[in-house]
Amino acid sequence: MRKYEIAVVSKNGYARTVRIYAPKNADRAVIMHDGQNVFYDSDATYKKSWRALDALKSLGIKNTAVIGVDSAVTRELDYPPFPNEVTDRRLGGGAEAYMSYVDDGLIPYLDGRFAFKSYAMVGSSFGALSTLYYAARNNKRFKAYGILSAPLFVSPKAFTDFFDNSEFDADGFYEIYTGGSENVEEYPIDVSTMFVHDAFTIADALRKSGVKRLRLTVENEGVHDETCWRDPLKRLLTEFSKLD
Repeated sequence: MRKYEIAVVSKNGYARTVRIYAPKNADRAVIMHDGQNVFYDSDATYKKSWRALDALKSLGIKNTAVIGVDSAVTRELDYPPFPNEVTDRRLGGGAEAYMSYVDDGLIPYLDGRFAFKSYAMVGSSFGALSTLYYAARNNKRFKAYGILSAPLFVSPKAFTDFFDNSEFDADGFYEIYTGGSENVEEYPIDVSTMFVHDAFTIADALRKSGVKRLRLTVENEGVHDETCWRDPLKRLLTEFSKLD
Protein backbone atom coordinates (compact mmCIF):
# COMPACT_ATOMS: atom_id res chain seq x y z
CA MET A 1 0.00 0.00 0.00
CA ARG A 2 1.37 3.38 -0.99
CA LYS A 3 1.81 5.73 1.95
CA TYR A 4 2.41 8.92 0.01
CA GLU A 5 0.37 11.07 -2.30
CA ILE A 6 1.33 12.27 -5.76
CA ALA A 7 0.87 15.81 -7.02
CA VAL A 8 2.00 17.70 -10.09
CA VAL A 9 3.42 21.03 -9.02
CA SER A 10 4.05 23.63 -11.70
CA LYS A 11 5.22 27.23 -11.93
CA ASN A 12 5.47 29.25 -15.12
CA GLY A 13 5.26 26.10 -17.21
CA TYR A 14 7.95 24.24 -15.23
CA ALA A 15 6.26 21.16 -13.80
CA ARG A 16 7.38 18.09 -11.88
CA THR A 17 5.67 15.10 -10.32
CA VAL A 18 6.07 15.31 -6.55
CA ARG A 19 5.66 12.41 -4.10
CA ILE A 20 4.67 13.56 -0.63
CA TYR A 21 4.83 11.67 2.65
CA ALA A 22 3.68 14.00 5.42
CA PRO A 23 2.92 12.59 8.89
CA LYS A 24 0.23 14.41 10.82
CA ASN A 25 2.68 16.03 13.24
CA ALA A 26 5.42 16.87 10.75
CA ASP A 27 6.75 20.40 11.16
CA ARG A 28 9.72 19.99 8.79
CA ALA A 29 10.39 18.38 5.42
CA VAL A 30 13.27 16.84 3.51
CA ILE A 31 13.19 17.59 -0.23
CA MET A 32 14.84 14.83 -2.27
CA HIS A 33 15.70 14.77 -5.97
CA ASP A 34 14.96 11.75 -8.18
CA GLY A 35 11.70 11.31 -6.31
CA GLN A 36 10.83 8.07 -8.08
CA ASN A 37 13.78 6.50 -6.22
CA VAL A 38 12.90 7.77 -2.76
CA PHE A 39 10.22 5.43 -1.35
CA TYR A 40 9.83 2.00 -2.97
CA ASP A 41 12.10 -0.31 -4.94
CA SER A 42 9.26 -1.09 -7.32
CA ASP A 43 9.07 2.59 -8.39
CA ALA A 44 12.82 3.16 -8.65
CA THR A 45 14.58 3.54 -11.96
CA TYR A 46 16.95 0.63 -11.27
CA LYS A 47 14.67 -1.08 -8.71
CA LYS A 48 16.81 0.16 -5.83
CA SER A 49 15.29 2.93 -3.70
CA TRP A 50 16.36 4.99 -0.72
CA ARG A 51 13.57 3.29 1.31
CA ALA A 52 12.90 6.58 3.07
CA LEU A 53 9.80 5.32 4.87
CA ASP A 54 11.72 2.39 6.32
CA ALA A 55 14.37 4.85 7.48
CA LEU A 56 11.85 7.04 9.31
CA LYS A 57 10.20 4.01 10.90
CA SER A 58 13.44 2.41 12.06
CA LEU A 59 14.61 5.73 13.56
CA GLY A 60 11.28 6.46 15.23
CA ILE A 61 11.07 9.88 13.54
CA LYS A 62 7.54 11.30 13.36
CA ASN A 63 8.11 15.03 12.91
CA THR A 64 9.63 14.90 9.42
CA ALA A 65 7.97 14.78 6.01
CA VAL A 66 9.72 13.51 2.89
CA ILE A 67 9.13 15.20 -0.46
CA GLY A 68 10.40 13.37 -3.52
CA VAL A 69 10.63 15.46 -6.69
CA ASP A 70 10.69 13.15 -9.70
CA SER A 71 13.36 13.72 -12.30
CA ALA A 72 12.38 14.33 -15.90
CA VAL A 73 13.84 13.11 -19.18
CA THR A 74 15.95 16.27 -19.02
CA ARG A 75 17.56 15.15 -15.73
CA GLU A 76 21.13 15.34 -17.01
CA LEU A 77 20.54 18.94 -18.03
CA ASP A 78 18.42 19.91 -14.98
CA TYR A 79 20.64 18.77 -12.13
CA PRO A 80 24.29 19.72 -12.84
CA PRO A 81 24.64 23.50 -12.62
CA PHE A 82 27.46 23.75 -15.16
CA PRO A 83 28.06 22.20 -18.59
CA ASN A 84 30.24 19.12 -18.95
CA GLU A 85 33.92 20.04 -19.38
CA VAL A 86 35.39 16.54 -19.64
CA THR A 87 33.62 14.56 -22.37
CA ASP A 88 31.29 15.18 -25.31
CA ARG A 89 28.30 13.99 -23.32
CA ARG A 90 25.71 16.78 -23.20
CA LEU A 91 24.77 17.60 -19.63
CA GLY A 92 24.45 20.43 -17.16
CA GLY A 93 23.47 24.06 -17.09
CA GLY A 94 19.85 23.73 -15.96
CA ALA A 95 20.16 23.80 -12.17
CA GLU A 96 19.32 27.50 -11.87
CA ALA A 97 15.94 26.94 -13.51
CA TYR A 98 15.31 23.85 -11.39
CA MET A 99 16.21 25.59 -8.15
CA SER A 100 14.08 28.59 -9.06
CA TYR A 101 11.23 26.13 -9.44
CA VAL A 102 11.97 24.79 -5.94
CA ASP A 103 11.93 28.32 -4.50
CA ASP A 104 9.02 29.78 -6.46
CA GLY A 105 6.86 26.73 -7.13
CA LEU A 106 7.46 23.79 -4.81
CA ILE A 107 8.09 25.52 -1.47
CA PRO A 108 5.08 27.89 -1.77
CA TYR A 109 2.94 24.85 -2.60
CA LEU A 110 4.21 22.98 0.48
CA ASP A 111 3.88 26.06 2.67
CA GLY A 112 0.29 26.51 1.60
CA ARG A 113 -0.64 22.91 2.37
CA PHE A 114 1.50 22.02 5.37
CA ALA A 115 3.14 25.17 6.80
CA PHE A 116 6.46 23.44 7.43
CA LYS A 117 8.81 25.50 9.59
CA SER A 118 12.06 24.26 8.11
CA TYR A 119 13.51 22.22 5.26
CA ALA A 120 16.43 20.03 4.33
CA MET A 121 17.59 18.93 0.88
CA VAL A 122 19.20 15.64 -0.12
CA GLY A 123 20.59 14.54 -3.46
CA SER A 124 22.95 11.94 -4.87
CA SER A 125 25.19 11.97 -7.94
CA PHE A 126 23.95 14.79 -10.23
CA GLY A 127 21.28 15.48 -7.59
CA ALA A 128 24.10 16.12 -5.12
CA LEU A 129 25.39 18.82 -7.46
CA SER A 130 21.95 20.46 -7.39
CA THR A 131 21.91 20.28 -3.60
CA LEU A 132 25.37 21.81 -3.35
CA TYR A 133 24.38 24.56 -5.77
CA TYR A 134 21.23 25.30 -3.79
CA ALA A 135 23.14 25.40 -0.50
CA ALA A 136 25.02 28.46 -1.76
CA ARG A 137 21.70 30.36 -1.88
CA ASN A 138 21.80 30.54 1.92
CA ASN A 139 18.06 30.06 2.31
CA LYS A 140 17.80 30.19 6.09
CA ARG A 141 14.74 27.94 6.13
CA PHE A 142 17.00 25.09 5.00
CA LYS A 143 18.76 23.66 8.03
CA ALA A 144 20.52 20.60 6.57
CA TYR A 145 21.91 19.29 3.30
CA GLY A 146 22.81 15.78 2.15
CA ILE A 147 25.45 15.85 -0.57
CA LEU A 148 26.11 12.26 -1.55
CA SER A 149 28.52 11.08 -4.27
CA ALA A 150 28.85 14.48 -5.93
CA PRO A 151 30.81 14.33 -9.23
CA LEU A 152 32.47 17.74 -9.33
CA PHE A 153 34.86 16.22 -11.83
CA VAL A 154 32.38 16.69 -14.70
CA SER A 155 32.96 20.48 -14.51
CA PRO A 156 36.19 21.05 -12.56
CA LYS A 157 36.93 24.61 -13.69
CA ALA A 158 33.37 25.81 -13.15
CA PHE A 159 33.22 24.33 -9.65
CA THR A 160 36.55 25.92 -8.74
CA ASP A 161 35.08 29.31 -9.69
CA PHE A 162 31.85 28.43 -7.88
CA PHE A 163 33.66 27.75 -4.60
CA ASP A 164 35.78 30.88 -4.98
CA ASN A 165 32.64 33.00 -5.27
CA SER A 166 30.21 31.24 -2.91
CA GLU A 167 29.40 31.45 0.79
CA PHE A 168 27.50 28.69 2.57
CA ASP A 169 25.32 28.87 5.67
CA ALA A 170 27.72 28.43 8.55
CA ASP A 171 24.86 27.39 10.85
CA GLY A 172 23.64 24.54 8.64
CA PHE A 173 24.31 20.83 9.01
CA TYR A 174 25.95 19.05 6.08
CA GLU A 175 26.09 15.29 5.48
CA ILE A 176 28.72 14.46 2.86
CA TYR A 177 29.25 10.92 1.63
CA THR A 178 31.18 9.10 -1.04
CA GLY A 179 32.03 5.51 -1.82
CA GLY A 180 35.54 4.35 -2.52
CA SER A 181 34.41 1.93 -5.24
CA GLU A 182 32.12 4.15 -7.29
CA ASN A 183 32.12 3.87 -11.05
CA VAL A 184 29.82 5.52 -13.59
CA GLU A 185 30.15 6.59 -17.22
CA GLU A 186 33.47 6.40 -19.02
CA TYR A 187 35.66 9.41 -18.22
CA PRO A 188 39.35 9.92 -18.99
CA ILE A 189 40.06 9.85 -15.24
CA ASP A 190 39.82 7.38 -12.36
CA VAL A 191 36.34 8.31 -11.18
CA SER A 192 36.42 6.22 -7.99
CA THR A 193 39.39 8.28 -6.84
CA MET A 194 37.78 11.51 -8.03
CA PHE A 195 34.57 10.91 -6.06
CA VAL A 196 36.66 10.77 -2.88
CA HIS A 197 38.73 13.80 -3.91
CA ASP A 198 35.58 15.80 -4.64
CA ALA A 199 34.00 14.95 -1.29
CA PHE A 200 37.02 16.43 0.49
CA THR A 201 36.94 19.47 -1.81
CA ILE A 202 33.32 20.12 -0.80
CA ALA A 203 34.11 19.70 2.89
CA ASP A 204 37.03 22.12 2.61
CA ALA A 205 34.86 24.72 0.85
CA LEU A 206 32.19 24.45 3.54
CA ARG A 207 34.74 24.83 6.32
CA LYS A 208 36.08 27.98 4.66
CA SER A 209 32.57 29.40 5.02
CA GLY A 210 32.72 28.69 8.74
CA VAL A 211 30.61 25.54 8.75
CA LYS A 212 31.10 23.60 11.98
CA ARG A 213 28.41 20.90 11.76
CA LEU A 214 29.72 18.74 8.97
CA ARG A 215 30.14 14.99 8.66
CA LEU A 216 32.21 13.46 5.87
CA THR A 217 32.04 9.70 5.35
CA VAL A 218 34.11 7.68 2.88
CA GLU A 219 32.91 4.08 2.64
CA ASN A 220 35.67 2.11 0.98
CA GLU A 221 33.36 -0.52 -0.51
CA GLY A 222 30.59 1.94 -1.37
CA VAL A 223 29.29 1.88 -4.95
CA HIS A 224 27.17 4.33 -6.92
CA ASP A 225 23.59 3.43 -6.06
CA GLU A 226 20.82 3.92 -3.53
CA THR A 227 21.77 0.91 -1.41
CA CYS A 228 24.86 2.81 -0.29
CA TRP A 229 23.03 6.12 0.17
CA ARG A 230 20.48 4.74 2.64
CA ASP A 231 22.71 4.99 5.70
CA PRO A 232 23.82 8.59 4.99
CA LEU A 233 20.14 9.46 4.58
CA LYS A 234 19.41 7.97 8.00
CA ARG A 235 22.20 9.99 9.55
CA LEU A 236 20.86 13.20 8.04
CA LEU A 237 17.29 12.43 9.08
CA THR A 238 18.46 11.86 12.63
CA GLU A 239 20.24 15.21 12.79
CA PHE A 240 17.52 17.16 10.99
CA SER A 241 14.73 15.79 13.18
CA LYS A 242 16.47 17.23 16.26
CA LEU A 243 17.22 20.71 14.90
CA ASP A 244 15.21 23.68 16.14
